[in-house]
Amino acid sequence: MVRKIAYLTIDDCPSDGMKRKVDFLLRNAIPAIWFCRGEFLEKRQEPVVYAIKNGFVMGNHSYDHPLFSRISLKECFKQIKVTDELMETAYEKASIERPAKVFRFPWGDKGGGFDIKKGGFFPRKGNADHIEAIQDLLTKLGYKQPKFKGINYDWYSEAGLLDDVDVYLTFDTMDWAFMNPKFGISGLKDILRRMDEDVPEEGRGLNFAGSNEIILIHDLSETAHLFEPIIEKLLDKGLKFELPEFS
Repeated sequence: MVRKIAYLTIDDCPSDGMKRKVDFLLRNAIPAIWFCRGEFLEKRQEPVVYAIKNGFVMGNHSYDHPLFSRISLKECFKQIKVTDELMETAYEKASIERPAKVFRFPWGDKGGGFDIKKGGFFPRKGNADHIEAIQDLLTKLGYKQPKFKGINYDWYSEAGLLDDVDVYLTFDTMDWAFMNPKFGISGLKDILRRMDEDVPEEGRGLNFAGSNEIILIHDLSETAHLFEPIIEKLLDKGLKFELPEFS
């Protein structure tokens, strides 16, 4: 059993099953950052307000999940800003002060495209001017990457992922991958087996004691049946879940 800190991040909320997931995490004393899509937040604000009132942090995951490498800077700003305003409304409705502004790019595409590997989606560094301009936009809107302690993977630091404004990840649970046969994951059994792999420099390091983890799972109706067993597997590994430091 590897004992280390894990930061849980949940993309693509709010789904119609978000409240059940919130309650499950509360029962297990697991904090998390939920990254909201604006298009979903417009339809289902109540579970987000419920999560905020129960101590969870909401992050921005764009409005409708585009590839940021394929849209103009103006559209990038709109994607971020519209969702930001919707989140402000949710915090106001919850009567809770927003603790921080945190952002995650859809598909791991920071503006230069992405590569798909066995470990998940990895950002490309092409189109440097576009990437830098989006980072500047996030900064001007008040976004900042929280302090994730103990992320020590060489591949992560070499890619400069801790230096960016947005939040990336070290481990993708690949809960979404059963919907695409090319990833070789047909269901829960394959997902859980992959979590036991030990390839830390390729994004599969849950069993590596030398680094903490930023873990990605999704809040999608298609993956709802996978959420609890995946979290239970993470708990069985002895991971201690915390929130990062916001400043």
